[in-house]
Amino acid sequence: MSIELYIKNRLCDINSPESLGIRLKRQFINPAELSVKDAQMSYEITLPATPNNNEIFSHVNVEEVQGKFRIYEDARLYVDGILILDGKFRLSEITQDSYKGNLGVPAPLTAKDIFGETMMNQAGKWLIPFTGVDDITRYNTGGHDKSVYGEISPCIFPLVLYGLLPKDTNNKNITDEFKVTLDDSVLLDVKDIPPSVNCIHMLKQIFKNADYTLTGDALNDERINNLYVSYKNPEEFRMVWSASRMRIKGTWGNYMEDNINKKETQYNTLEKAGTNLMSINTDLFHSQNIRISEREDPGDNISVEDSRVAKVVKIIVPEDGLYKLDFDVNLSIKSASLSTDRGPQIIPGTFGSPMYEVKVLRYTEGTFLPKQHFDNSFYEDNLNQKEGQSGNKYPKPHEVTFIDPKQNLNMICGFSWGGESSSYSTYKNPTVTDGVQHNPMAISGGESWSFDLPENTIKDRFYSAVKSTGYIYKDGTDASLFKVELENAPATKTARSTGTATGHISQIVWLNAGERIAVVSTSTYEKSNRGWNNHSIEFDLSLTPFSPYRSWLTVEKNGSSKPGIPMNWNDPASFDEGNLNLTNFLPNGIKINDWIDNFCKAYNLKLTHKGDINFELRIKGNEIVHSLDNIIDIDRYANIRQHRNESLKLPYMYELGFTIDTNEEGYYRTMKNKIDENTGRETDEKLTNSGNNGGGQYYTGSNETNKITQTSTFSYNWYKRLLDSKGEFVIEVPIISEYEAWDGDYAEMLKKRYYDKAQRFWYKSGIFNIETIKNRNVQVALVSNEYNDTYKMILDYENKTDSIMKNFFFLLDNSNDYTIIDCILSAEEYKNLNKSLIRFNGDLYNVAEIDGYDPLGKNQATLKLIRKIT
Repeated sequence: MSIELYIKNRLCDINSPESLGIRLKRQFINPAELSVKDAQMSYEITLPATPNNNEIFSHVNVEEVQGKFRIYEDARLYVDGILILDGKFRLSEITQDSYKGNLGVPAPLTAKDIFGETMMNQAGKWLIPFTGVDDITRYNTGGHDKSVYGEISPCIFPLVLYGLLPKDTNNKNITDEFKVTLDDSVLLDVKDIPPSVNCIHMLKQIFKNADYTLTGDALNDERINNLYVSYKNPEEFRMVWSASRMRIKGTWGNYMEDNINKKETQYNTLEKAGTNLMSINTDLFHSQNIRISEREDPGDNISVEDSRVAKVVKIIVPEDGLYKLDFDVNLSIKSASLSTDRGPQIIPGTFGSPMYEVKVLRYTEGTFLPKQHFDNSFYEDNLNQKEGQSGNKYPKPHEVTFIDPKQNLNMICGFSWGGESSSYSTYKNPTVTDGVQHNPMAISGGESWSFDLPENTIKDRFYSAVKSTGYIYKDGTDASLFKVELENAPATKTARSTGTATGHISQIVWLNAGERIAVVSTSTYEKSNRGWNNHSIEFDLSLTPFSPYRSWLTVEKNGSSKPGIPMNWNDPASFDEGNLNLTNFLPNGIKINDWIDNFCKAYNLKLTHKGDINFELRIKGNEIVHSLDNIIDIDRYANIRQHRNESLKLPYMYELGFTIDTNEEGYYRTMKNKIDENTGRETDEKLTNSGNNGGGQYYTGSNETNKITQTSTFSYNWYKRLLDSKGEFVIEVPIISEYEAWDGDYAEMLKKRYYDKAQRFWYKSGIFNIETIKNRNVQVALVSNEYNDTYKMILDYENKTDSIMKNFFFLLDNSNDYTIIDCILSAEEYKNLNKSLIRFNGDLYNVAEIDGYDPLGKNQATLKLIRKIT
């Protein structure tokens, strides 16, 4: 019999096979610990200090060598050419004559070794095509990319009660009895139905992003690969949805000469303090006379509604980030006039003395758009300078004027034309020599010279870049102000002729999710005759997602870009335009390795590194040998009379369960009421720990006094029935909220969301049509705790058929025991123990453990057997 030991891919010298003294131990099953494993190690072995071995161990028997006692990779043990151990050698003792140590198969790489401290939502990108609410239906109805994901969608969008159903607070059905009513007062938004990701698709993507592959039998088990998991993150955590290009084109006029001769009725007038200047303003997106000719909006961020008094256009910024903004305007003056008894008179429009501004503004929901005045001032409040003082700085003729937040906190960009009379002296650029005033405008990308921005304004400044050659002094010399290098950007410019004025601006600007965009006309109001200059506006506004990182901008606090570091309009966009990054919807406070460990624990799975870049996710119970293909008959090796039996030392009970928040509505409503001892009647007080927790107990019949408790970090999933307006049952949906929402004031509790509750699992069970998401017909997913196909599964741990306990956990009772025998096995038999049954005394057994295996076959090993597990 030959024994060969290779360390560092080199054959070691041995005095003799006997002197090596190899004894091996393997453990496969430990029923007392809810575990199935294959761990292998050796007792201490001795190698001679030969020149060859000295070289293998780098002469570590020399006193001066450091790092002697370490683990050596690639230790392989062969018996008669059969590999029986592939692992490592740990050196433990060195003498002048020998090296001593242990052979073993160390713990392979784990998820923690790969992912370390990385959180779930930091797992790299996981992009799926997604532009708007129509894609919710797409993923809920199997419209996903089957070439990538097969038949199982990477995510679904289920209707889940993360609080009360969001409703119109003006609706009559806002009283407590309608909390479970699903009717037309429900106003769902995409944020109310965050994606529920498929667990296996998610894990495969996470490993792929780390340059590993994930395989294994768990991926092919329909009970596992159909599992979806709920959304979880802090309530204040921002859901990052898809951002897509938006564009809207249209016309507006303050007097529309159509068949109804309509004068605009939505306006306000403002007189600038300390002057006789008055302006009249209209928010084109809240006006009667706007006409929309084109709209590009795959992300459903633009809405157009007709109300009794105005047509309302809403453009809502979908996500925080830098956007490329392109704005084109063609302003035409008209000669028609209209005298009225009330309100402004429409007078023939002119250029020159009157002033016109068309601006793109930002504001937030819940605030009124402030009354606007002219912003194209070259002095305070735009700059810290006064008219007539020396050293004043100005834009070059007809180039962009940068607007300070002190002047207009809502400003994004716009254009100014006219204002050439002496009344408008503060709006006239003295560097203009042709006498025709016009220029673009844009918010400054630097800090305000004298204005404390509100606390919610990002880092006390706006972030914006518009190409600019910089400001100059009146004599034309460089003023070193507002010089912004933005290469390849379309030219920002204005022009003016006899009857028309035009403008184009290309800007990169940071916008905040939820902000609204408005287009406003501000023009001269002739106070003496209540005159409103007749004019019309053609506009074309587009917003294209560009980058989620403000750091792309090189504009500094002084409003100029960093010298010599130009920005480039043509840089590739880093926004996931037209895609949804599902990683953004994974928990931000849970480490990847912890999530994987807890998932494996919940379903009794095992993640194993199989070498190189492959991990396997396996069902532990599948590793128990059931097949009769490999049977080792040891009747000829072992003495039947000398076998013995030992107790399995099982706990008296296994207790499996979920993490339970007893304040959750689902649990609370299943709690039993206390019974009054005097009357025998139920009280309103709940009996502690009496709710349905989805847990289960398995009694083994053992006489041991200990029990094994395993609590999943995931929650059990409860459901709530929703009714129609007649009180009839409609659907049943998961409830993930505290009971306070259902006991408290309806209007007040509508504000509460409970996205931070423990995740839970479910299966897709159907779809339901709903028409309350942005007034679109959307098919939301319905989910269930039960799976019923080739196999059946119920997502609880109860000791009942089809539960997680019965499907995936290896539990024995006290009718089993260890049968212990001593025998000699060949190298081939030892190698195949993990996939073989043992025949002993005519019966079949599973191998739990082997101890003291001698590859030379001179000494008996001890086998621990359990009668064949069915």
